[in-house]
Amino acid sequence: MFRMLKISVIWVLLLSSVGVASGQDEAQNAQNTGLGEKPNLPNAGEVQATLKQWVLTRQLIARERAGWTEEKESLADLNEVRLSEMKKLGEFSKAAGSRIAEIDEKRKQFSAEKAELLSWRRELKTQIKVLENELRLLIPLFPLSLRSKVEEAIIRVESPDPERPLQHRTRDVLLVMQACLNFQNTITLDRDIRSIEGEDREVEVLYMGLNQAWYVDQTGKYSGYGTPGLKGWVWTEEAALAVAIRQAIAVQSRQATPAFVTLPFSNAAATSVSK
Repeated sequence: MFRMLKISVIWVLLLSSVGVASGQDEAQNAQNTGLGEKPNLPNAGEVQATLKQWVLTRQLIARERAGWTEEKESLADLNEVRLSEMKKLGEFSKAAGSRIAEIDEKRKQFSAEKAELLSWRRELKTQIKVLENELRLLIPLFPLSLRSKVEEAIIRVESPDPERPLQHRTRDVLLVMQACLNFQNTITLDRDIRSIEGEDREVEVLYMGLNQAWYVDQTGKYSGYGTPGLKGWVWTEEAALAVAIRQAIAVQSRQATPAFVTLPFSNAAATSVSK
């Protein structure tokens, strides 16, 4: 717009100069005619100068018009880029809105899962505490061969630390329970030192899980059976069981061929198991 205004001003000034010159020439010609003289026509130099100025003006107009055309094309290209960017911005805004909605939905799901996990953790903590209390009642029945397998876990269960992470407490409970279950499902031959008639004697003990046990010394003179009690095993001497217990130990240790051996199963052990 500024260029077109500039061209118009130049063109008006040019026409004004030509008009003024022409008026002056006409006045001069009229004066000369009144005096009876020939009219004073413009010379060739003036015509050539005016023509040259007109040609320059036309060239200036052409250049300005070409520049304006080029600028309009440039503006059109910029406008196209602007429209394209606006379209991309709209698509990005739409995608961002969808993403925000998706994230918000996931946040709600995570919040629900978090609440569920916290509830599950509280329930697990209660169950672990119950299991720890039950294991403390069983641990005094563990023979040395069983206790030695999970000694460190047993110590932590016997003296729990309230600040200890729940996952560590759970691991200890599972370790002790698994060892106890394995022992419960097998017949185990063990050795122990027991005070008999005021003298420490080495005895062999045959455990049927934690339900019943039988013992006999190397001489076969001292023997008996054991039942689980509230504070550990309760041992009862019964010399008549020595031969049967020795035979059962020989079969269990594969020193004798398999055979049926009858051993007494006390009512106290049965009552303990049922409880």
